[in-house]
Amino acid sequence: MSRKKVFTLLVCVAWALTAGAQNSVESIRKAYQDVHKMIDQMTPDAEGMWEMPPVYFDLRVVQNLPGTGPHEEKIRMYYGELESEEEGDPYPPHYLRFTTVKYNFAAREFYEEYLYDDKGQVMFIYALTPDVGDDLIPYELRMWFDGKRLLRFTAKKSTLKDVYSGTTIPELYQRETERCQQRAQRYLSMFKGIDENTNL
Repeated sequence: MSRKKVFTLLVCVAWALTAGAQNSVESIRKAYQDVHKMIDQMTPDAEGMWEMPPVYFDLRVVQNLPGTGPHEEKIRMYYGELESEEEGDPYPPHYLRFTTVKYNFAAREFYEEYLYDDKGQVMFIYALTPDVGDDLIPYELRMWFDGKRLLRFTAKKSTLKDVYSGTTIPELYQRETERCQQRAQRYLSMFKGIDENTNL
């Protein structure tokens, strides 16, 4: 095979791989920034006005758990609109775009964020959790996904010192990252359940 044919073949393979890539860490970061701009526009200013009307679901759970006592969980789900099958439909279908979750078990505090695409696949997970290792020091875990494929994983201690960054998840973090991925699916199911049962 000539060099020209080999070069042409390599260019075609590179183009096909690029065209097939749905998400990159950079595109996910951009989507994350766009979601936060949208949230800022929904936040009332000093006069109680906002740039765009708020559209989200808010859930607050308060209960007393055996062994850990008072437990409070705050879940907020921001959503977007899909194209309606019927032209002029005033109630187009929704999709879950972004979820924030804050909760506690006794004195241990947790905070999580989940970013989804319009097909219901999680693109990014952020978790601030003390449930890594035995030292009870909060870690920041970040996961970027292209479909089910992990693009990047990072872990930092609360001191903001980098502990790990790579394309695999070390064993130390696997239990907590698997829990977060399962919760991403649970929040998606919860959103669908709420969305299908609201009054229009």
